[in-house]
Amino acid sequence: MAAENNLARDLHSVMPQTAPQVQPKQQPIQTPEPKQQRHLKVEKVLLVVASMIIFALGVACVSLEIMVATANREVQDTNRAIEEVAVMNTNLEQEVQELSRYDRVYEIAKAHGLEMNEENVRNVTK
Repeated sequence: MAAENNLARDLHSVMPQTAPQVQPKQQPIQTPEPKQQRHLKVEKVLLVVASMIIFALGVACVSLEIMVATANREVQDTNRAIEEVAVMNTNLEQEVQELSRYDRVYEIAKAHGLEMNEENVRNVTK
Protein backbone atom coordinates (compact mmCIF):
# COMPACT_ATOMS: atom_id res chain seq x y z
CA MET A 1 0.00 0.00 0.00
CA ALA A 2 2.85 2.13 0.12
CA ALA A 3 2.47 2.72 -3.55
CA GLU A 4 -1.09 3.79 -3.00
CA ASN A 5 -0.09 6.43 -0.46
CA ASN A 6 2.36 7.94 -2.79
CA LEU A 7 1.03 11.17 -4.11
CA ALA A 8 2.84 10.79 -7.34
CA ARG A 9 0.86 8.60 -9.55
CA ASP A 10 1.62 7.08 -12.80
CA LEU A 11 -0.43 9.16 -15.18
CA HIS A 12 0.12 6.79 -17.99
CA SER A 13 -1.80 4.14 -16.18
CA VAL A 14 -4.61 6.54 -15.21
CA MET A 15 -5.12 8.15 -18.57
CA PRO A 16 -5.76 5.97 -21.48
CA GLN A 17 -3.29 6.46 -24.19
CA THR A 18 -4.85 8.19 -27.10
CA ALA A 19 -3.13 9.66 -29.98
CA PRO A 20 -3.32 13.38 -30.00
CA GLN A 21 -5.92 14.52 -32.43
CA VAL A 22 -4.34 16.68 -35.00
CA GLN A 23 -6.77 18.92 -36.69
CA PRO A 24 -6.20 18.92 -40.38
CA LYS A 25 -4.87 22.17 -41.74
CA GLN A 26 -7.59 24.09 -43.41
CA GLN A 27 -6.80 24.45 -47.00
CA PRO A 28 -7.60 27.89 -48.29
CA ILE A 29 -10.71 27.98 -50.35
CA GLN A 30 -9.66 28.37 -53.88
CA THR A 31 -11.65 31.02 -55.61
CA PRO A 32 -11.38 30.95 -59.32
CA GLU A 33 -9.44 33.90 -60.64
CA PRO A 34 -11.76 36.31 -62.39
CA LYS A 35 -11.47 35.95 -66.08
CA GLN A 36 -10.66 39.09 -67.93
CA GLN A 37 -13.87 40.03 -69.57
CA ARG A 38 -13.36 40.48 -73.20
CA HIS A 39 -15.16 43.28 -74.91
CA LEU A 40 -17.44 41.99 -77.52
CA LYS A 41 -17.26 43.42 -81.01
CA VAL A 42 -20.67 45.00 -80.53
CA GLU A 43 -19.46 46.80 -77.40
CA LYS A 44 -16.37 48.06 -79.19
CA VAL A 45 -18.46 49.34 -82.09
CA LEU A 46 -20.85 51.06 -79.68
CA LEU A 47 -17.94 52.71 -77.87
CA VAL A 48 -16.48 53.95 -81.14
CA VAL A 49 -19.85 55.25 -82.36
CA ALA A 50 -20.57 56.96 -79.03
CA SER A 51 -17.13 58.63 -78.99
CA MET A 52 -17.62 59.79 -82.59
CA ILE A 53 -21.03 61.26 -81.71
CA ILE A 54 -19.58 63.08 -78.70
CA PHE A 55 -16.73 64.45 -80.82
CA ALA A 56 -19.16 65.58 -83.55
CA LEU A 57 -21.36 67.32 -80.97
CA GLY A 58 -18.33 69.12 -79.56
CA VAL A 59 -17.28 70.31 -83.02
CA ALA A 60 -20.86 71.41 -83.77
CA CYS A 61 -21.03 73.32 -80.49
CA VAL A 62 -17.79 75.17 -81.18
CA SER A 63 -18.82 76.01 -84.76
CA LEU A 64 -22.20 77.32 -83.57
CA GLU A 65 -20.47 79.54 -81.02
CA ILE A 66 -18.24 80.91 -83.79
CA MET A 67 -21.28 81.58 -85.99
CA VAL A 68 -23.07 83.39 -83.15
CA ALA A 69 -20.00 85.52 -82.46
CA THR A 70 -19.72 86.40 -86.15
CA ALA A 71 -23.41 87.33 -86.32
CA ASN A 72 -23.04 89.52 -83.20
CA ARG A 73 -20.05 91.26 -84.76
CA GLU A 74 -22.03 91.92 -87.96
CA VAL A 75 -24.96 93.32 -85.95
CA GLN A 76 -22.61 95.63 -84.07
CA ASP A 77 -21.03 96.80 -87.34
CA THR A 78 -24.48 97.47 -88.82
CA ASN A 79 -25.56 99.40 -85.71
CA ARG A 80 -22.39 101.47 -85.90
CA ALA A 81 -23.04 102.23 -89.59
CA ILE A 82 -26.65 103.23 -88.76
CA GLU A 83 -25.42 105.57 -86.02
CA GLU A 84 -22.90 107.14 -88.43
CA VAL A 85 -25.63 107.74 -91.03
CA ALA A 86 -27.92 109.21 -88.36
CA VAL A 87 -25.17 111.61 -87.23
CA MET A 88 -24.50 112.57 -90.86
CA ASN A 89 -28.23 113.22 -91.44
CA THR A 90 -28.37 115.39 -88.33
CA ASN A 91 -25.35 117.37 -89.52
CA LEU A 92 -26.90 117.84 -92.98
CA GLU A 93 -30.21 119.00 -91.48
CA GLN A 94 -28.30 121.54 -89.38
CA GLU A 95 -26.47 122.73 -92.48
CA VAL A 96 -29.78 123.11 -94.34
CA GLN A 97 -31.13 125.20 -91.46
CA GLU A 98 -28.02 127.41 -91.53
CA LEU A 99 -28.13 127.88 -95.29
CA SER A 100 -31.84 128.69 -95.36
CA ARG A 101 -31.70 131.58 -92.89
CA TYR A 102 -33.75 134.55 -94.00
CA ASP A 103 -30.93 137.09 -93.86
CA ARG A 104 -28.62 134.84 -95.91
CA VAL A 105 -31.27 134.29 -98.59
CA TYR A 106 -31.98 138.04 -98.65
CA GLU A 107 -28.27 138.85 -99.10
CA ILE A 108 -27.93 136.38 -101.99
CA ALA A 109 -31.07 137.83 -103.66
CA LYS A 110 -29.71 141.37 -103.26
CA ALA A 111 -26.34 140.29 -104.72
CA HIS A 112 -28.11 139.00 -107.84
CA GLY A 113 -30.22 142.13 -108.20
CA LEU A 114 -33.49 140.76 -106.93
CA GLU A 115 -35.93 142.88 -104.96
CA MET A 116 -38.49 142.04 -102.36
CA ASN A 117 -41.98 142.27 -103.83
CA GLU A 118 -44.71 141.66 -101.28
CA GLU A 119 -47.23 140.83 -104.00
CA ASN A 120 -45.25 137.75 -105.08
CA VAL A 121 -44.76 136.40 -101.56
CA ARG A 122 -47.02 133.64 -100.32
CA ASN A 123 -47.18 132.44 -96.74
CA VAL A 124 -47.44 128.72 -96.28
CA THR A 125 -48.54 127.24 -93.00
CA LYS A 126 -48.12 123.68 -92.02
